[in-house]
Amino acid sequence: MSAPAGPRYLLGFDTDALPRRECDVLVVGSGIAGLVAALQASAFARVLLVTKGELSETNTWYAQGGIAGAVGEMDSVELHLSDTLVVGQGLCEPEVVRAVVGEAVDALAELQQLGVAFDRAADGRVALAREGGHSLPRVLHTGDATGAEVQDTLSAVVRRSPGIELIEEAFLVDLLTENGRCVGALVLEQGASEPTAVWAGATVLATGGCGQVYRITTNPLIATGDGIAAAWRAGAELADMEFVQFHPTAFDSASSPKFLITEALRGDGAYLLDCSEQRFMPGIHPLAELAPRDVVSREIEKVMARCGRPNVWLDARHLGETHLRERFPNIWETCAEAGFNLARDLIPVAPAAHYMVGGVLVDIDGRSTLPGLYASGEVTSSGLHGANRLASNSLLEGLVFSRRIVRALASTALVPGVSRIVVDVPGDTTCGTDLARATIQNTMSSSVGMTRTRDVLAAACDLLTELEGVLGGPAVDVEAMESRNMATVAGLIARAAQYRCESRGTHYRADFPQRDDEHWRFRLAWRREVGAPREIPVGAAPEAGAVGLE
Repeated sequence: MSAPAGPRYLLGFDTDALPRRECDVLVVGSGIAGLVAALQASAFARVLLVTKGELSETNTWYAQGGIAGAVGEMDSVELHLSDTLVVGQGLCEPEVVRAVVGEAVDALAELQQLGVAFDRAADGRVALAREGGHSLPRVLHTGDATGAEVQDTLSAVVRRSPGIELIEEAFLVDLLTENGRCVGALVLEQGASEPTAVWAGATVLATGGCGQVYRITTNPLIATGDGIAAAWRAGAELADMEFVQFHPTAFDSASSPKFLITEALRGDGAYLLDCSEQRFMPGIHPLAELAPRDVVSREIEKVMARCGRPNVWLDARHLGETHLRERFPNIWETCAEAGFNLARDLIPVAPAAHYMVGGVLVDIDGRSTLPGLYASGEVTSSGLHGANRLASNSLLEGLVFSRRIVRALASTALVPGVSRIVVDVPGDTTCGTDLARATIQNTMSSSVGMTRTRDVLAAACDLLTELEGVLGGPAVDVEAMESRNMATVAGLIARAAQYRCESRGTHYRADFPQRDDEHWRFRLAWRREVGAPREIPVGAAPEAGAVGLE
């Protein structure tokens, strides 16, 4: 089974005829991964930070729960490591996990030095919450809007930094490659009639995930998989594409994206109830409502089917109004605006596509398999999460990997090479953007969601392949480029899900319902125009310096 190559670039161009910029380090994306990479690299390099929307429009801003780190007296790196490995279902890279959780304390301290204010307990120490899959409280948080605190604080520092040039509302069209190396990117700025060729000594992708390939998601509208698709077209390897995490408790309302109700609420004692208002998780997993997200989401799916309802109920009434208002003000206000009182009412919740575990394959220092290209955060497959992400490890991943990338860049010659690239993309697009997007979202939601089967996946692969074909020639605008990217990423997710004939973590095959370590304890890496995926045994991921920049 192979993934189709598709066109190398989304549109035709001649770089000699385009506007031009040069920088030492190009960072694409402005969540925690992009902001940290830009800030740290600016100490020794000319940095250009490009972001698709406004600086704050990122998945980081929407992250409610917090950042995990073994900072508590009863905690340790070994405990955090163990919890991550258990939730990752045998596919985490142990050395990567150790590197990330081992650097957490220093990285979080530096974040606080930059001005990020985490909640404090009565004794003045950082307050710690407990979330799903964690054996004890270790999640640093700012109310129920931790991501917004991190995003706003780092954004302000970036705006004040003289070593960073910032371009907001600029779309990543494609990565530029020459002689098998990433040399920059094509970027379309808002209002421009043609893209700008950005030549860079090194490029750092921090573009986030692709939740918009699903109809129901917690991700903002910008999360269309642009960085993953651009890296794929450029020839970088992708891995773990079958693993898409659904968050169990998205508020079941008409909003799009869906409002996330943080796991920390269950960590404080909220229950999940079925249509008879009975708890159903205690008999399913020893951690009950705090079981790993794949376990909770899949059980909710079963309960919804049994009850014939589009939701289950979240019950926080016993926690009291004072505590709920103070600890979860954002959730309180959002529920109130929709007509629900968190202290008196049951809250309707249902799973929603939330986090892309797979992405650009990187080594322990964030190098991709394409020289010149680094990546950090949700856009990557780093080996940290395995088959299922441990709650609140995502912001930590972006924070630590960006620090590691910059340390690697500090000893690298960062000289942008300016040359000429001429591309012709023949043909024309025969499918409307709105129709394409709706087809992708409906297909992924109905056929490549939490529960998957061979025949349904095969039909989805065929349909998505056909769609990629009719999207065809040069993209005419940003919406068309987004649709192309979504089709590419959706097709890769579906094909990887079809290939892995077992159930593990977020990937559940009803026709292969058991985890199969004997035959499937490896990661799947895909590369454009190579054919079948490469199997990476756990523990055999590339070491630092083995790929990418030498």
